[in-house]
Amino acid sequence: MLRFVLSALLVAGVSSNAWAQQPCSTDTRRVVDELYRHVLERDADPGSATWVTRLASGTTVREMVRELAKSPEHMRRFANPSEGPEAAVSILYRHVLGRQPDPAGLTMYTQQAKTQGLASVIDALSSSREYNQDFGDWGLPGSGGLRYCAPARRR
Repeated sequence: MLRFVLSALLVAGVSSNAWAQQPCSTDTRRVVDELYRHVLERDADPGSATWVTRLASGTTVREMVRELAKSPEHMRRFANPSEGPEAAVSILYRHVLGRQPDPAGLTMYTQQAKTQGLASVIDALSSSREYNQDFGDWGLPGSGGLRYCAPARRR
C-alpha cells in the first residue's frame, strides 16, 4: 500500500512539473503571428516582417506587446472615444494581460486613462507584477503559455 501511495505521489509530481513547463518556440514568425492575432486581433501582414527581424535581433516579446498596443492601428481600432476609457481599459486587459479586468483594476486604470492617457495604462499593465509573473520578457499573453526562446536563451 505504501508503495502505491508513493508511486501515485511521484506520478502526480512528474505530471504537474510537465504541465508547469511552458512550450518554447524559436520560430520568430510563429511568435509574431500569435502577437498579431492576440493584440491586433487580425492576421499578420507583410509589414510584420519588421517585427520578425526585431524579435530575432533581441527585442523582447514584452516590448513588442507594449508597442503593438500603443500603435496607431491599435488605438484607432480599440480605443474608441465614443465608448469611453473603461471600454478601452477592458480591451487592454485582454490584449496585454490576456484576461478580463477585475473590478478594482478596471476602476483604477480607467481613472489613470482619464488623467494620464491610455499609453500610461499600457506601460503599467506590461510592467505589472502580474505580467512579470505570467509572461516575463518572453511569454505571449493570450497564447496558452507560448514563450519565445530568444537565441541567447536556447539550450
